[in-house]
Amino acid sequence: MLYFAITLQMMGQSSQTLNGKVIGTNNEPIIGATIREVGTDRGTVTNIDGDFSLTIALGSQIQISYIGYQTQTITVTNYNNMVINLEEDRQLLDEVVVVGYGTQRRINLTGAVSTISTRDLDGKPIVNVVEALQGTTPGLIIQQQNSQPGARLGIRIRGERTMNDNNPLVIVDGIVNEDIQNVNPSDIESISILKDAASTAIYGSRASNGVILITTKKGIKGKANIQYDFIHGIQTATFLPRIVDSWIYAELRNEALVNSGRNIRFTPEEIRNFRENGPNVNWMKEIYRDSAPQQTHNLSVNGGNENTSYLISAGYMDQNSLFKGDDYGHKRYNTRLNLETQVSEKLKLSTNLSYVRNQIQDHAYWTEWIIEQATRMPSIYPVKDENGNYTLPSGSNTNALARLETGGYRQNKNDALSATISAEYTILEGLSLKGMIGGKLNNDVMHENRKAIPGTGDQENRLTEDFGRTQNIIGNILLTYDKKIENHLFGFLAGYSYEGLNHKRFQTYRIDQTDYDILVGEQRDNTGNVGWAHDWTLPSILYRFTYNYKDRYMFEFNGRNDWSSRFSPKNRHGFFPSVSAAWNIAEEEFFANVKETIPFMKIRTSWGLSGNNNVMTDGSIDNYQYLAGISVLNGYNFGSAMVPIANYTVYNPDIKWETTRMFNIGTDIALLNNALRFTADYFNDKTYNILVNLPLTGLYGYGRNFPAQNAAVVGNRGWELSAEYNFKTGTVNHLISGRVSDSQNKVIDMKGTERIDGFDVNTILKEGYPMFSYYAYRWDGIFQNEQEVQAGPWLDGITPKPGDLRYIDKDGDGLVKESDDRFILGNRFPRYNYGFNYGFNWKGLDFSMLWQGVGMRSVWLRGESVEAFHNNNEGPVFDFHIDRWTPNNPNATYPRLTVGAESANNAAKSGFWIDDAAYLRLKNIQLGYTFPQNITNKLSINSLRVFTSLQNALTFTQMKGGWDPETADGSGRIYPVNRVLAFGLNVKF
Repeated sequence: MLYFAITLQMMGQSSQTLNGKVIGTNNEPIIGATIREVGTDRGTVTNIDGDFSLTIALGSQIQISYIGYQTQTITVTNYNNMVINLEEDRQLLDEVVVVGYGTQRRINLTGAVSTISTRDLDGKPIVNVVEALQGTTPGLIIQQQNSQPGARLGIRIRGERTMNDNNPLVIVDGIVNEDIQNVNPSDIESISILKDAASTAIYGSRASNGVILITTKKGIKGKANIQYDFIHGIQTATFLPRIVDSWIYAELRNEALVNSGRNIRFTPEEIRNFRENGPNVNWMKEIYRDSAPQQTHNLSVNGGNENTSYLISAGYMDQNSLFKGDDYGHKRYNTRLNLETQVSEKLKLSTNLSYVRNQIQDHAYWTEWIIEQATRMPSIYPVKDENGNYTLPSGSNTNALARLETGGYRQNKNDALSATISAEYTILEGLSLKGMIGGKLNNDVMHENRKAIPGTGDQENRLTEDFGRTQNIIGNILLTYDKKIENHLFGFLAGYSYEGLNHKRFQTYRIDQTDYDILVGEQRDNTGNVGWAHDWTLPSILYRFTYNYKDRYMFEFNGRNDWSSRFSPKNRHGFFPSVSAAWNIAEEEFFANVKETIPFMKIRTSWGLSGNNNVMTDGSIDNYQYLAGISVLNGYNFGSAMVPIANYTVYNPDIKWETTRMFNIGTDIALLNNALRFTADYFNDKTYNILVNLPLTGLYGYGRNFPAQNAAVVGNRGWELSAEYNFKTGTVNHLISGRVSDSQNKVIDMKGTERIDGFDVNTILKEGYPMFSYYAYRWDGIFQNEQEVQAGPWLDGITPKPGDLRYIDKDGDGLVKESDDRFILGNRFPRYNYGFNYGFNWKGLDFSMLWQGVGMRSVWLRGESVEAFHNNNEGPVFDFHIDRWTPNNPNATYPRLTVGAESANNAAKSGFWIDDAAYLRLKNIQLGYTFPQNITNKLSINSLRVFTSLQNALTFTQMKGGWDPETADGSGRIYPVNRVLAFGLNVKF
């Protein structure tokens, strides 16, 4: 308890000198406590003895605050001495956390649940909420694979558990499987990340990859409050490949030709002319603008009377593309209405309504095709000639810039409408019945107009129209009962849930070939129509029981029974239980001697089952996979008519959902009056019945098109640590927090089989190793001379030369062969994901910065992203190719330069091409200023904050070639991650 004694001394009729003393626990004087007059910028702080003086008018309000205690506001109504009791700040304990089908106080949580504050969203120049979540909570792994307008970010909770769909379940205001990237960040009230069985099992067959719960803001009773937020940003590319200058390219091209037994291409005069007169063109830079704008606007109104509250919001986001060409970019329009009415003492009604419109304008090709062509072009060629015509270098079939500027466009438009209506009726004290019905409607339209480009290999005019419609109906009814008997608190929940989805899609296209030389026969037009549809239902029963004794011992049981129409009747039912318990040691009598130092310490553990019914070997399950499907295709010509044929799909009547057994143990600790907080967790999950394609006997009649089987088992274990410290120095409030987590999966059972996938990059599924591990030769240095070459070993069928890569002969037979000598060499999964941030505020000034990174990750880059003169092309050549092997540079980091067949040895799939993609990134840095109330009052506004922010400000990495470590994988044909410098303001009326 805080004892606050105040004595008043008269100083005239309109003001008084308020003398006081601030005392904390054990009557200790509080040094640096803030006393401020509400509505003004006048205030003071206590001295070394806890004393203060403040001149203040009678009837004014003062606010007393200090870290570790609840802030309290007092009205000065008389001049007698005051004694003010301020409670210790129990925010850590009393914070309400959104969990599955309800809320709980944080002190009562038995599961692994992280919450993300809205302060992590404010002021960041982001185009969707996922960007803002990166690095904010342990176990939440987000990879920004690129920043192309409309691109989706990868989201994982505690790593990967299956070869199939690892995406978490997203629920927004009760709407299941909502698109998280459609949510307006300004509308969000809270975000909960559910990680273990104790928190996810109540969502049953769709929760094994974790759950993200988003709750949007509600209205606040009282007069209308208006808020407007605006951010304008300038995007630039963070990383672009570092192409060598044209004269260096010419020299290295000559060297590669000579090494390959060919004649040089460039004379010394031509090389000198490149240096003096050019051209010297980086084609990758030519397809991008130097910068592109983006902006967001958000307007909200909330208020209400004694019985009704409302929130109305509207948002607009416009992100332009860095690609040159047409008006490429992404526009999003958000509207929302949240309404709540207390109809009577026992009945409350509420509704949530949201509408989102996405419009994405893009080029008519695939982005990887654009970037591939630009990367392969050497710097000796201009993109356009002196007449302004697009050039077509030898060996190329197109011009990347021409595709962007004249190759047509693709428009995607999506309309998403979500709505829920709910009613809650209090039957008796502690007993309530709540019903909710809602749904969402998505309409997708795609229009593509691809145009032929004269003088290139792009000679196809193609018009495509695509229409899709998805309807989702959701409903549930829940009965809850909470009863306290002396020190025993019991909670019960039972309910029924239903979800049904219907999806239809139709596509039609027409191709008109204008270059008849490339056609077969005289066919001039090609048209096609395709359509498909599916639906499914998922009725469920769910229940929960909780027990709490004195906030000291806590127990919880969750369960859900699902019946999924995606499986055969005999396999539709699944039961997903969880049990969890927690012990608040700080409430024990034996802890009394240290409770002043450690006011809170809880140990919790959980075990349970969650499922995954949204899986298949390609990442999604065919809804009727347990039945044989029939499709009608064009078959063969019979006379002058095309005769259709029926194609039967493979099926397995015994498939069922995957099940993940989840175990978690963790602790939460608070120190220094709850100002310093720690959380630690260890988890060990195992997923059974994973659907994989395993070879069948030769009697199976579908060749290599094997049906999926519930045959694999994968384990995933890891840990999480986080800490947060709030403290004060003088009048400056500080916040420091950090978090780190790790997870690692391992294939436990594949029925003794192995599966090798990929073409340029090979991965393997093998018992005892992480999923999709890289599978390649292990390189063992560079042959330095002919003697080393003769000593071998050699790749089977290839004779190396000095300067070529040497590989390890695994079986020792003298030859390096694919069948016997490949190794497992890491994987693409990020490990040791971490983030830390620091922020302060002082007299209206606020500052924050967030650092985010990955401690371990391997990426296998192939093709033109790393190989000089890839595939006998003229390019590319990067800066790291300069340090190539020559007799005078034996310690080079790159082998000798070659072209064509001479490159076969070095281009083999080996660990040489696997790079370290660990990185540290200054994800966001922000500086803001909130104007004092004496200024905002004159402007007739409640508050005004202006700020500047920089997203993706700095990146530290050892990745070569100029590739971004977060996006790099495979071919490198990826739109770059953006750096965004932004300015904004927040105004409240």
